[in-house]
Amino acid sequence: MKISRQLKLDFQKVALITTAYVGINLFFFFFNYALLNSPYSKGPTPQFIAINYFYTNVFIGVIAGLLGGVLLVTINSQVFRKRSFKFAMLSTLVSYVSIFVLVTLVATFVNTAVENGWQNTTYSQFKTTFGYVMDATLFTYFILWGGITLFTLFLLQVNDKFGPGILFKFLAGNYHHPQKEERIFMFLDMRSSTTIAEKIGNEQYFNLLKDLFSDITDTILNKEGEIYQYVGDEIVISWPIHRGARHANCLHCFIEIKENLKALGQHYQQKYGLVPELKAGIHYGLVMAGEIGVIKKDIIYSGDVLNTTARIQEQCNPYNVDILISKETFELLLGTEAFELLPLGSIELRGKENKIDLNTVKVLT
Repeated sequence: MKISRQLKLDFQKVALITTAYVGINLFFFFFNYALLNSPYSKGPTPQFIAINYFYTNVFIGVIAGLLGGVLLVTINSQVFRKRSFKFAMLSTLVSYVSIFVLVTLVATFVNTAVENGWQNTTYSQFKTTFGYVMDATLFTYFILWGGITLFTLFLLQVNDKFGPGILFKFLAGNYHHPQKEERIFMFLDMRSSTTIAEKIGNEQYFNLLKDLFSDITDTILNKEGEIYQYVGDEIVISWPIHRGARHANCLHCFIEIKENLKALGQHYQQKYGLVPELKAGIHYGLVMAGEIGVIKKDIIYSGDVLNTTARIQEQCNPYNVDILISKETFELLLGTEAFELLPLGSIELRGKENKIDLNTVKVLT
């Protein structure tokens, strides 16, 4: 069974959150340990056994990371993406309170069992230990981890804004100075968008775009594509050369999107009275990638390949085809045995001096 890229990304996020939470908890353990053994303290009480509290903190970090990570990542990817940020924060706050109480109870029981032995732990001992932790320190940890949890959600939402993997590159300053990248681009556009908007109205048209973009996202991710930007009813998808070329990902991405929309045809027909159809143009080339903007920064790609790809996509209507791809791009792809390249001739694209060969593809059965 092949694991989807979305699931792999979710696993990576949970692992990163769990590691971070364990690290944070250990930091506070060593901070408190150093404070207890400093000249400003009378020292730890006999009940304080450092190694036990060390393992307890690791355990708390793992449990909090796994529970919080799985819940935050799963709910964020499946629910929060379709709801407001305010709803996400409030829902997370309620969930956090519940999880914090659960983790506190479990951790208290484990700590009591470690100190007294698993076989000798009694309710009165547990109650006594629980009384020790129910003080100002616990309230401080409650506020602290509440902030950390909400900050985690914030980072997940920001990560969705930039796209998978881009946030860390942005934070690392990878795009502070422009750099050359060779990429494949696909401009994906909805047919008859103006007519559809007039027919169903602006509000329904906006909801149609939301549903459409949501329904095709998993396919884009599974084919290793990156959503560069949304431009009205158009999506610009990008691949680093090695990802877009292997297994002919960029071509299979479009074909699978068409198949998925066909399978969802009844849903769209009932909800909007139509089934959206897409057209695409695919081309590759060098671009400059980097940060741009002052009070609002963004990472953009700049280069002739974007203009050419957009012009190629515009020719889908005149040639009455769903997809157009330049010959040099098709020859770059690996695993194209399932496709036949159908030449359509050389034309002058709007705004271009040199002619370019246009081709569509036929899926071989």
